[in-house]
Amino acid sequence: MLVPRLPPLVSRYLPNIVGPLGLSGVPLIRRFVSQAVINDFGYMTTLRPRALSLASDYTSWRSLTDRTFSGRHLPPATPEAQTALPPDAEVVALYRREDFLASTDTSVMFLFFAQWFTDSFLRTSHTDYRKNESNHEIDLCQIYGVNRDKTELLRAHQGGRLKSQVIDRNEYPAFLFEPREVGGPLVFKTEFEGLHDPAFITEVILRNAPEGQKDKFFAVGLEHGNSTIGNTVMNIVFLREHNRVAAILAEENPDWDDDRTFETTRNIMIVLLLKLVVEEYISHIAPFEFAFETVPFLADKERWNRTNWCAIEFNLLYRWHSLVPETIGTGSEQFGATDFRNNNPLVLAEGVEALMARCSRASAGKITLGNTPTFLVDSSAPGWPSVEEVTVDLMRNARLQSFNEYRKAYKLRPLKTFEELTADTKLRERLKALYGHIDQLEWYVGIFAEDYPDYMMMGELMTAMVANDAFTQALTNPLLARNVFTDATFTKTGMKIIADTSSLQEIVARNSKSPTSVHVSFRHDATQA
Repeated sequence: MLVPRLPPLVSRYLPNIVGPLGLSGVPLIRRFVSQAVINDFGYMTTLRPRALSLASDYTSWRSLTDRTFSGRHLPPATPEAQTALPPDAEVVALYRREDFLASTDTSVMFLFFAQWFTDSFLRTSHTDYRKNESNHEIDLCQIYGVNRDKTELLRAHQGGRLKSQVIDRNEYPAFLFEPREVGGPLVFKTEFEGLHDPAFITEVILRNAPEGQKDKFFAVGLEHGNSTIGNTVMNIVFLREHNRVAAILAEENPDWDDDRTFETTRNIMIVLLLKLVVEEYISHIAPFEFAFETVPFLADKERWNRTNWCAIEFNLLYRWHSLVPETIGTGSEQFGATDFRNNNPLVLAEGVEALMARCSRASAGKITLGNTPTFLVDSSAPGWPSVEEVTVDLMRNARLQSFNEYRKAYKLRPLKTFEELTADTKLRERLKALYGHIDQLEWYVGIFAEDYPDYMMMGELMTAMVANDAFTQALTNPLLARNVFTDATFTKTGMKIIADTSSLQEIVARNSKSPTSVHVSFRHDATQA
Protein backbone atom coordinates (compact mmCIF):
# COMPACT_ATOMS: atom_id res chain seq x y z
CA MET A 1 0.00 0.00 0.00
CA LEU A 2 1.41 3.40 -0.99
CA VAL A 3 1.09 5.85 1.90
CA PRO A 4 1.72 9.53 1.17
CA ARG A 5 3.92 11.44 3.61
CA LEU A 6 1.47 13.36 5.75
CA PRO A 7 2.30 16.46 7.80
CA PRO A 8 3.55 15.38 11.25
CA LEU A 9 0.64 16.83 13.20
CA VAL A 10 -1.84 15.10 10.87
CA SER A 11 -0.07 11.76 11.26
CA ARG A 12 0.20 12.11 15.02
CA TYR A 13 -3.48 12.79 15.52
CA LEU A 14 -4.84 10.25 13.04
CA PRO A 15 -5.13 7.56 15.76
CA ASN A 16 -7.19 9.93 17.89
CA ILE A 17 -9.58 10.31 14.98
CA VAL A 18 -9.98 6.74 13.76
CA GLY A 19 -9.31 4.87 17.02
CA PRO A 20 -12.47 5.85 18.93
CA LEU A 21 -14.54 4.99 15.83
CA GLY A 22 -13.30 1.41 15.93
CA LEU A 23 -11.72 1.81 12.50
CA SER A 24 -8.41 0.27 13.59
CA GLY A 25 -10.22 -3.03 13.08
CA VAL A 26 -10.45 -2.31 9.34
CA PRO A 27 -7.25 -3.79 7.82
CA LEU A 28 -6.63 -1.11 5.17
CA ILE A 29 -7.24 1.75 7.59
CA ARG A 30 -5.11 0.09 10.28
CA ARG A 31 -2.21 -0.31 7.87
CA PHE A 32 -2.53 3.23 6.49
CA VAL A 33 -2.55 4.84 9.94
CA SER A 34 0.21 2.55 11.25
CA GLN A 35 2.50 3.46 8.37
CA ALA A 36 1.76 7.18 8.64
CA VAL A 37 2.43 7.33 12.39
CA ILE A 38 5.51 5.10 12.27
CA ASN A 39 7.03 7.29 9.56
CA ASP A 40 6.17 10.44 11.48
CA PHE A 41 8.16 9.18 14.47
CA GLY A 42 10.80 7.58 12.24
CA TYR A 43 11.74 10.92 10.68
CA MET A 44 11.43 12.92 13.88
CA THR A 45 15.16 13.36 14.43
CA THR A 46 18.54 12.77 12.78
CA LEU A 47 18.70 9.46 10.96
CA ARG A 48 21.28 6.73 11.43
CA PRO A 49 24.17 6.54 10.76
CA ARG A 50 24.91 9.37 13.15
CA ALA A 51 28.20 11.21 13.07
CA LEU A 52 29.22 10.39 16.63
CA SER A 53 29.35 7.54 19.11
CA LEU A 54 30.95 7.27 22.54
CA ALA A 55 34.15 6.19 20.78
CA SER A 56 35.23 9.84 20.48
CA ASP A 57 34.04 13.45 20.56
CA TYR A 58 34.63 13.82 16.84
CA THR A 59 33.68 11.84 13.74
CA SER A 60 36.06 9.02 12.88
CA TRP A 61 35.87 5.75 11.03
CA ARG A 62 35.71 4.08 14.43
CA SER A 63 32.79 6.25 15.53
CA LEU A 64 30.95 5.37 12.31
CA THR A 65 31.56 1.61 12.29
CA ASP A 66 32.54 0.19 15.68
CA ARG A 67 29.26 -0.82 17.28
CA THR A 68 30.91 -2.07 20.44
CA PHE A 69 30.58 1.59 21.47
CA SER A 70 27.15 3.01 22.27
CA GLY A 71 25.86 5.53 19.75
CA ARG A 72 24.78 9.04 20.63
CA HIS A 73 22.06 11.32 19.26
CA LEU A 74 23.75 14.64 20.01
CA PRO A 75 27.36 15.77 20.40
CA PRO A 76 28.68 15.99 23.97
CA ALA A 77 28.00 19.05 26.08
CA THR A 78 30.74 21.64 26.44
CA PRO A 79 33.12 21.46 29.43
CA GLU A 80 31.66 24.77 30.65
CA ALA A 81 28.16 23.28 30.74
CA GLN A 82 29.42 20.28 32.70
CA THR A 83 31.16 22.35 35.40
CA ALA A 84 27.91 24.19 36.15
CA LEU A 85 25.99 21.00 37.01
CA PRO A 86 24.77 20.26 40.56
CA PRO A 87 26.42 17.50 42.63
CA ASP A 88 25.56 13.90 41.73
CA ALA A 89 24.05 13.17 45.15
CA GLU A 90 21.55 16.02 44.87
CA VAL A 91 20.45 14.80 41.44
CA VAL A 92 20.08 11.21 42.69
CA ALA A 93 17.94 12.51 45.57
CA LEU A 94 15.40 13.88 43.06
CA TYR A 95 14.36 10.31 42.27
CA ARG A 96 13.84 9.04 45.83
CA ARG A 97 10.26 7.95 46.58
CA GLU A 98 8.48 9.49 49.52
CA ASP A 99 4.96 8.28 48.73
CA PHE A 100 4.11 5.74 46.06
CA LEU A 101 2.47 7.32 43.00
CA ALA A 102 0.53 4.72 41.03
CA SER A 103 0.20 4.68 37.27
CA THR A 104 -3.27 5.37 35.92
CA ASP A 105 -3.40 2.21 33.81
CA THR A 106 -0.04 0.42 33.61
CA SER A 107 0.42 -2.99 35.21
CA VAL A 108 3.42 -4.58 36.87
CA MET A 109 3.35 -7.09 34.00
CA PHE A 110 4.26 -4.23 31.64
CA LEU A 111 7.15 -3.31 33.95
CA PHE A 112 8.51 -6.85 33.90
CA PHE A 113 8.13 -7.20 30.13
CA ALA A 114 9.91 -3.85 29.60
CA GLN A 115 12.82 -4.90 31.80
CA TRP A 116 13.14 -8.32 30.15
CA PHE A 117 12.87 -6.81 26.65
CA THR A 118 15.34 -3.95 27.06
CA ASP A 119 17.94 -6.00 28.95
CA SER A 120 18.59 -7.80 25.66
CA PHE A 121 19.99 -4.79 23.78
CA LEU A 122 20.88 -2.20 26.43
CA ARG A 123 23.86 -4.02 27.90
CA THR A 124 26.34 -1.48 29.24
CA SER A 125 29.82 -2.94 29.67
CA HIS A 126 30.84 -3.48 33.29
CA THR A 127 34.39 -2.33 32.54
CA ASP A 128 33.88 0.53 30.05
CA TYR A 129 30.76 2.71 30.28
CA ARG A 130 31.21 3.76 26.64
CA LYS A 131 30.50 0.27 25.37
CA ASN A 132 27.36 -1.79 24.77
CA GLU A 133 27.82 -5.57 24.83
CA SER A 134 24.62 -6.31 22.90
CA ASN A 135 24.07 -7.15 19.24
CA HIS A 136 21.94 -3.96 18.83
CA GLU A 137 19.14 -6.17 17.51
CA ILE A 138 15.89 -7.59 18.83
CA ASP A 139 17.14 -11.17 18.57
CA LEU A 140 15.67 -12.96 21.63
CA CYS A 141 19.13 -13.40 23.12
CA GLN A 142 17.23 -13.66 26.43
CA ILE A 143 16.73 -17.37 25.64
CA TYR A 144 19.30 -17.91 22.85
CA GLY A 145 22.37 -16.11 24.25
CA VAL A 146 24.33 -13.26 22.69
CA ASN A 147 26.51 -15.37 20.39
CA ARG A 148 26.68 -18.73 18.67
CA ASP A 149 28.83 -20.40 21.35
CA LYS A 150 26.31 -19.55 24.07
CA THR A 151 23.42 -20.64 21.86
CA GLU A 152 25.06 -24.03 21.39
CA LEU A 153 25.26 -24.49 25.17
CA LEU A 154 21.52 -23.77 25.54
CA ARG A 155 20.35 -26.04 22.71
CA ALA A 156 19.18 -29.60 23.31
CA HIS A 157 20.56 -30.60 19.87
CA GLN A 158 17.54 -32.75 19.29
CA GLY A 159 14.36 -31.80 17.46
CA GLY A 160 15.36 -28.13 17.27
CA ARG A 161 14.64 -27.72 20.97
CA LEU A 162 16.22 -25.74 23.81
CA LYS A 163 17.37 -27.60 26.92
CA SER A 164 14.63 -27.85 29.51
CA GLN A 165 13.37 -29.87 32.45
CA VAL A 166 9.95 -30.88 33.74
CA ILE A 167 8.97 -30.01 37.29
CA ASP A 168 5.47 -30.94 38.51
CA ARG A 169 4.45 -31.60 34.87
CA ASN A 170 5.49 -28.10 33.76
CA GLU A 171 8.43 -27.22 31.52
CA TYR A 172 11.23 -24.95 32.73
CA PRO A 173 14.79 -24.11 31.65
CA ALA A 174 17.50 -26.40 33.02
CA PHE A 175 19.22 -25.39 36.27
CA LEU A 176 22.60 -23.70 35.87
CA PHE A 177 24.32 -25.02 39.01
CA GLU A 178 25.32 -28.51 40.10
CA PRO A 179 23.41 -29.88 43.12
CA ARG A 180 25.28 -28.96 46.32
CA GLU A 181 25.30 -29.40 50.04
CA VAL A 182 23.59 -26.63 52.02
CA GLY A 183 25.94 -23.64 52.11
CA GLY A 184 28.39 -25.23 49.70
CA PRO A 185 29.94 -23.41 46.72
CA LEU A 186 27.87 -22.73 43.62
CA VAL A 187 29.40 -24.52 40.64
CA PHE A 188 28.23 -24.33 37.02
CA LYS A 189 27.18 -27.62 35.48
CA THR A 190 29.79 -28.80 33.02
CA GLU A 191 27.35 -28.47 30.13
CA PHE A 192 27.00 -24.73 30.86
CA GLU A 193 30.65 -23.80 31.33
CA GLY A 194 31.29 -20.66 29.30
CA LEU A 195 27.66 -19.52 29.33
CA HIS A 196 28.31 -16.69 31.82
CA ASP A 197 31.11 -15.42 34.05
CA PRO A 198 30.72 -17.50 37.26
CA ALA A 199 32.12 -14.75 39.49
CA PHE A 200 29.71 -12.17 38.09
CA ILE A 201 26.74 -14.49 38.70
CA THR A 202 27.68 -15.55 42.24
CA GLU A 203 29.38 -12.39 43.56
CA VAL A 204 27.36 -9.65 41.86
CA ILE A 205 23.94 -10.85 40.80
CA LEU A 206 23.39 -13.24 43.71
CA ARG A 207 25.31 -11.33 46.36
CA ASN A 208 22.16 -10.30 48.26
CA ALA A 209 20.02 -13.34 47.46
CA PRO A 210 19.01 -15.60 50.35
CA GLU A 211 21.01 -18.83 50.32
CA GLY A 212 17.92 -20.95 49.75
CA GLN A 213 17.03 -19.12 46.52
CA LYS A 214 20.34 -19.54 44.71
CA ASP A 215 20.14 -23.20 43.66
CA LYS A 216 17.11 -22.71 41.41
CA PHE A 217 18.97 -20.36 39.07
CA PHE A 218 17.99 -21.26 35.48
CA ALA A 219 20.42 -21.52 32.54
CA VAL A 220 19.18 -18.81 30.17
CA GLY A 221 20.70 -16.47 27.60
CA LEU A 222 21.54 -13.43 29.75
CA GLU A 223 23.27 -12.99 33.11
CA HIS A 224 20.31 -11.05 34.55
CA GLY A 225 17.78 -13.58 33.26
CA ASN A 226 16.87 -14.70 36.80
CA SER A 227 17.23 -11.36 38.58
CA THR A 228 13.48 -10.77 38.95
CA ILE A 229 10.45 -13.02 38.81
CA GLY A 230 9.44 -11.05 35.69
CA ASN A 231 12.61 -11.98 33.82
CA THR A 232 12.18 -15.58 34.90
CA VAL A 233 8.56 -15.98 33.82
CA MET A 234 9.22 -14.32 30.46
CA ASN A 235 12.13 -16.67 29.77
CA ILE A 236 10.00 -19.66 30.74
CA VAL A 237 7.13 -18.56 28.48
CA PHE A 238 9.37 -18.04 25.44
CA LEU A 239 11.31 -21.26 26.04
CA ARG A 240 8.02 -23.19 26.18
CA GLU A 241 6.80 -21.53 22.99
CA HIS A 242 10.10 -22.25 21.21
CA ASN A 243 9.92 -25.93 22.10
CA ARG A 244 6.22 -26.11 21.18
CA VAL A 245 6.85 -24.60 17.74
CA ALA A 246 9.95 -26.76 17.21
CA ALA A 247 7.91 -29.89 17.89
CA ILE A 248 5.33 -28.86 15.28
CA LEU A 249 7.99 -28.12 12.65
CA ALA A 250 9.88 -31.35 13.40
CA GLU A 251 6.71 -33.40 12.93
CA GLU A 252 5.77 -31.64 9.69
CA ASN A 253 9.31 -31.83 8.26
CA PRO A 254 10.79 -35.23 9.19
CA ASP A 255 13.58 -34.78 6.63
CA TRP A 256 14.95 -31.67 8.42
CA ASP A 257 17.97 -31.95 10.70
CA ASP A 258 18.12 -30.44 14.18
CA ASP A 259 19.85 -27.27 12.95
CA ARG A 260 17.20 -26.37 10.39
CA THR A 261 14.37 -27.02 12.81
CA PHE A 262 16.04 -24.89 15.47
CA GLU A 263 16.92 -22.00 13.16
CA THR A 264 13.46 -21.87 11.57
CA THR A 265 11.84 -21.93 15.00
CA ARG A 266 14.14 -19.14 16.11
CA ASN A 267 13.12 -17.04 13.08
CA ILE A 268 9.46 -17.48 14.00
CA MET A 269 10.07 -16.64 17.66
CA ILE A 270 11.93 -13.42 16.90
CA VAL A 271 9.10 -12.17 14.70
CA LEU A 272 6.57 -13.11 17.38
CA LEU A 273 8.51 -10.87 19.76
CA LEU A 274 8.64 -8.06 17.19
CA LYS A 275 4.86 -8.26 16.85
CA LEU A 276 4.37 -8.04 20.60
CA VAL A 277 6.74 -5.07 20.81
CA VAL A 278 4.89 -3.07 18.15
CA GLU A 279 1.30 -4.22 18.58
CA GLU A 280 1.08 -4.56 22.34
CA TYR A 281 4.06 -2.91 24.05
CA ILE A 282 4.45 0.28 21.96
CA SER A 283 0.68 0.49 21.57
CA HIS A 284 0.39 0.67 25.35
CA ILE A 285 3.00 3.43 25.54
CA ALA A 286 1.39 5.43 22.73
CA PRO A 287 -0.70 8.46 23.81
CA PHE A 288 -3.77 7.23 21.94
CA GLU A 289 -6.01 4.20 21.57
CA PHE A 290 -5.02 2.51 18.36
CA ALA A 291 -4.05 -1.04 17.39
CA PHE A 292 -0.74 -0.55 15.59
CA GLU A 293 0.33 -3.14 13.03
CA THR A 294 3.78 -4.65 12.57
CA VAL A 295 3.86 -3.76 8.88
CA PRO A 296 6.19 -6.08 6.93
CA PHE A 297 8.39 -4.43 4.29
CA LEU A 298 7.61 -0.92 5.62
CA ALA A 299 11.27 -0.17 6.28
CA ASP A 300 12.41 -1.37 2.84
CA LYS A 301 11.66 1.93 1.13
CA GLU A 302 12.33 4.36 3.99
CA ARG A 303 15.49 6.39 4.64
CA TRP A 304 15.34 5.48 8.35
CA ASN A 305 16.04 1.87 7.40
CA ARG A 306 19.65 1.84 8.58
CA THR A 307 21.79 -0.56 10.58
CA ASN A 308 20.65 -0.66 14.21
CA TRP A 309 22.88 1.05 16.72
CA CYS A 310 21.62 1.59 20.27
CA ALA A 311 22.44 5.05 21.59
CA ILE A 312 23.42 6.02 25.11
CA GLU A 313 20.25 8.15 25.31
CA PHE A 314 18.12 5.11 24.50
CA ASN A 315 19.93 3.21 27.23
CA LEU A 316 19.29 5.91 29.85
CA LEU A 317 15.71 6.85 29.00
CA TYR A 318 14.65 3.25 29.63
CA ARG A 319 15.63 3.48 33.31
CA TRP A 320 11.98 3.37 34.32
CA HIS A 321 12.75 2.61 37.95
CA SER A 322 9.69 4.51 39.13
CA LEU A 323 7.47 1.78 37.64
CA VAL A 324 8.60 -0.54 40.44
CA PRO A 325 5.98 -0.70 43.22
CA GLU A 326 6.70 -1.32 46.89
CA THR A 327 4.59 -4.47 46.90
CA ILE A 328 2.67 -6.72 44.50
CA GLY A 329 -0.74 -8.05 45.48
CA THR A 330 -2.74 -7.55 48.64
CA GLY A 331 -3.39 -9.30 51.93
CA SER A 332 -1.85 -12.72 52.52
CA GLU A 333 -0.80 -12.93 48.85
CA GLN A 334 1.22 -9.72 48.98
CA PHE A 335 4.97 -9.81 48.42
CA GLY A 336 7.51 -7.04 48.53
CA ALA A 337 10.47 -5.88 46.49
CA THR A 338 12.87 -8.36 48.08
CA ASP A 339 10.46 -11.18 47.22
CA PHE A 340 10.44 -10.53 43.48
CA ARG A 341 14.23 -10.38 43.11
CA ASN A 342 16.36 -13.51 42.56
CA ASN A 343 13.45 -15.69 43.62
CA ASN A 344 12.89 -18.58 41.23
CA PRO A 345 11.52 -20.75 44.08
CA LEU A 346 8.55 -18.35 44.17
CA VAL A 347 7.98 -18.89 40.44
CA LEU A 348 8.12 -22.66 40.88
CA ALA A 349 5.75 -22.56 43.85
CA GLU A 350 3.19 -20.14 42.40
CA GLY A 351 3.37 -21.12 38.72
CA VAL A 352 3.85 -18.89 35.70
CA GLU A 353 0.17 -18.31 34.99
CA ALA A 354 -0.73 -17.34 38.56
CA LEU A 355 2.19 -14.91 38.84
CA MET A 356 1.50 -13.28 35.47
CA ALA A 357 -2.16 -12.84 36.40
CA ARG A 358 -1.22 -11.28 39.72
CA CYS A 359 1.27 -8.92 38.07
CA SER A 360 -1.31 -7.99 35.42
CA ARG A 361 -3.76 -6.96 38.14
CA ALA A 362 -1.22 -4.95 40.14
CA SER A 363 -0.52 -1.30 39.41
CA ALA A 364 2.96 -0.19 38.45
CA GLY A 365 4.25 3.17 39.60
CA LYS A 366 3.96 6.42 37.68
CA ILE A 367 6.98 7.40 35.56
CA THR A 368 8.12 10.60 37.24
CA LEU A 369 10.72 12.07 39.57
CA GLY A 370 10.31 11.34 43.27
CA ASN A 371 8.88 7.88 42.70
CA THR A 372 11.85 5.48 42.60
CA PRO A 373 11.96 2.88 45.41
CA THR A 374 14.55 3.57 48.09
CA PHE A 375 16.41 0.30 47.43
CA LEU A 376 17.22 1.57 43.90
CA VAL A 377 18.25 5.04 45.10
CA ASP A 378 20.35 4.17 48.14
CA SER A 379 23.37 1.88 48.19
CA SER A 380 22.65 -1.70 49.26
CA ALA A 381 26.09 -2.20 50.81
CA PRO A 382 29.30 -0.23 51.46
CA GLY A 383 31.28 0.07 48.26
CA TRP A 384 28.31 -0.75 46.04
CA PRO A 385 26.69 2.25 44.29
CA SER A 386 22.93 2.16 43.92
CA VAL A 387 21.19 1.65 40.59
CA GLU A 388 20.25 5.34 40.41
CA GLU A 389 23.76 6.43 41.38
CA VAL A 390 25.18 4.32 38.55
CA THR A 391 22.66 5.82 36.14
CA VAL A 392 23.44 9.44 37.03
CA ASP A 393 27.15 8.66 36.81
CA LEU A 394 26.64 7.18 33.34
CA MET A 395 24.72 10.29 32.24
CA ARG A 396 27.47 12.58 33.52
CA ASN A 397 30.27 10.54 31.94
CA ALA A 398 28.45 10.62 28.59
CA ARG A 399 28.26 14.45 28.85
CA LEU A 400 24.76 14.67 27.46
CA GLN A 401 23.35 18.00 26.34
CA SER A 402 20.42 19.70 28.05
CA PHE A 403 16.77 18.76 28.09
CA ASN A 404 15.87 21.67 25.78
CA GLU A 405 18.58 20.74 23.27
CA TYR A 406 17.02 17.29 22.97
CA ARG A 407 13.55 18.78 22.59
CA LYS A 408 14.84 20.82 19.65
CA ALA A 409 16.55 17.76 18.18
CA TYR A 410 13.16 16.01 18.16
CA LYS A 411 11.35 18.97 16.59
CA LEU A 412 9.62 19.89 19.85
CA ARG A 413 9.34 23.44 21.17
CA PRO A 414 11.98 24.19 23.84
CA LEU A 415 10.48 25.19 27.19
CA LYS A 416 11.05 28.70 28.50
CA THR A 417 10.41 28.23 32.22
CA PHE A 418 10.21 25.53 34.87
CA GLU A 419 6.52 26.41 35.14
CA GLU A 420 6.04 24.97 31.65
CA LEU A 421 7.83 21.80 32.73
CA THR A 422 5.79 20.89 35.80
CA ALA A 423 2.93 22.14 37.93
CA ASP A 424 4.52 20.59 41.03
CA THR A 425 5.55 23.69 43.00
CA LYS A 426 7.91 21.85 45.34
CA LEU A 427 9.70 20.13 42.47
CA ARG A 428 9.96 23.40 40.51
CA GLU A 429 11.70 25.09 43.39
CA ARG A 430 14.15 22.20 43.81
CA LEU A 431 14.99 22.26 40.11
CA LYS A 432 15.41 26.03 40.07
CA ALA A 433 17.75 25.82 43.06
CA LEU A 434 19.82 23.11 41.37
CA TYR A 435 19.91 24.40 37.78
CA GLY A 436 18.98 28.09 37.88
CA HIS A 437 17.50 28.20 34.38
CA ILE A 438 15.45 25.73 32.33
CA ASP A 439 18.12 25.74 29.60
CA GLN A 440 20.60 24.23 32.09
CA LEU A 441 18.29 21.36 33.06
CA GLU A 442 19.88 17.98 32.37
CA TRP A 443 18.14 15.75 29.88
CA TYR A 444 17.87 12.69 32.14
CA VAL A 445 16.25 14.80 34.86
CA GLY A 446 13.97 16.71 32.50
CA ILE A 447 12.40 13.66 30.82
CA PHE A 448 11.23 12.41 34.22
CA ALA A 449 10.22 15.86 35.52
CA GLU A 450 8.01 16.70 32.52
CA ASP A 451 4.28 16.73 33.34
CA TYR A 452 1.87 14.73 31.19
CA PRO A 453 -1.89 14.09 31.16
CA ASP A 454 -3.44 10.86 32.48
CA TYR A 455 -3.96 9.41 29.02
CA MET A 456 -0.19 9.43 28.47
CA MET A 457 2.34 7.12 30.15
CA MET A 458 5.29 9.55 30.09
CA GLY A 459 6.24 13.06 29.04
CA GLU A 460 6.23 14.41 25.51
CA LEU A 461 9.98 14.18 24.86
CA MET A 462 10.37 10.70 26.33
CA THR A 463 7.39 9.47 24.29
CA ALA A 464 8.91 10.85 21.09
CA MET A 465 12.31 9.33 21.80
CA VAL A 466 10.93 5.90 22.74
CA ALA A 467 8.72 5.78 19.64
CA ASN A 468 11.48 6.91 17.30
CA ASP A 469 14.04 4.42 18.56
CA ALA A 470 11.61 1.54 19.01
CA PHE A 471 10.00 1.78 15.57
CA THR A 472 13.23 2.38 13.66
CA GLN A 473 15.11 -0.41 15.44
CA ALA A 474 12.33 -3.03 15.53
CA LEU A 475 11.00 -2.70 11.99
CA THR A 476 14.48 -2.74 10.42
CA ASN A 477 14.91 -6.35 11.57
CA PRO A 478 16.13 -8.43 8.58
CA LEU A 479 13.38 -10.99 9.18
CA LEU A 480 10.80 -8.35 8.17
CA ALA A 481 12.49 -7.54 4.85
CA ARG A 482 10.53 -8.20 1.66
CA ASN A 483 12.81 -10.94 0.35
CA VAL A 484 13.04 -12.64 3.76
CA PHE A 485 9.50 -12.51 5.16
CA THR A 486 8.34 -15.53 3.16
CA ASP A 487 7.22 -19.13 3.52
CA ALA A 488 10.75 -20.21 2.64
CA THR A 489 12.05 -18.56 5.82
CA PHE A 490 9.24 -19.49 8.21
CA THR A 491 7.22 -22.27 6.45
CA LYS A 492 3.48 -21.92 5.87
CA THR A 493 2.86 -23.16 9.39
CA GLY A 494 5.26 -20.59 10.80
CA MET A 495 3.63 -17.79 8.83
CA LYS A 496 0.26 -18.85 10.24
CA ILE A 497 1.60 -18.89 13.80
CA ILE A 498 2.93 -15.37 13.25
CA ALA A 499 -0.32 -14.13 11.70
CA ASP A 500 -2.45 -15.68 14.44
CA THR A 501 -0.46 -14.14 17.32
CA SER A 502 -1.18 -10.63 18.52
CA SER A 503 -0.66 -10.73 22.30
CA LEU A 504 1.50 -12.15 25.03
CA GLN A 505 -1.59 -13.69 26.59
CA GLU A 506 -2.07 -15.88 23.49
CA ILE A 507 1.47 -17.25 23.79
CA VAL A 508 1.03 -17.98 27.50
CA ALA A 509 -2.38 -19.58 26.96
CA ARG A 510 -1.29 -22.04 24.28
CA ASN A 511 1.45 -23.30 26.62
CA SER A 512 -0.86 -23.59 29.62
CA LYS A 513 -2.81 -26.56 30.97
CA SER A 514 -5.75 -24.23 31.68
CA PRO A 515 -5.66 -21.67 28.84
CA THR A 516 -9.08 -20.17 29.54
CA SER A 517 -7.97 -19.00 32.98
CA VAL A 518 -4.86 -17.15 31.75
CA HIS A 519 -4.84 -13.39 32.29
CA VAL A 520 -1.87 -11.38 30.98
CA SER A 521 -2.19 -7.65 30.37
CA PHE A 522 0.00 -4.56 30.23
CA ARG A 523 -3.03 -2.52 31.25
CA HIS A 524 -3.89 -2.39 34.93
CA ASP A 525 -7.60 -2.43 35.62
CA ALA A 526 -8.38 -1.45 39.21
CA THR A 527 -11.76 -3.22 39.03
CA GLN A 528 -9.93 -6.52 38.40
CA ALA A 529 -7.37 -6.12 41.17
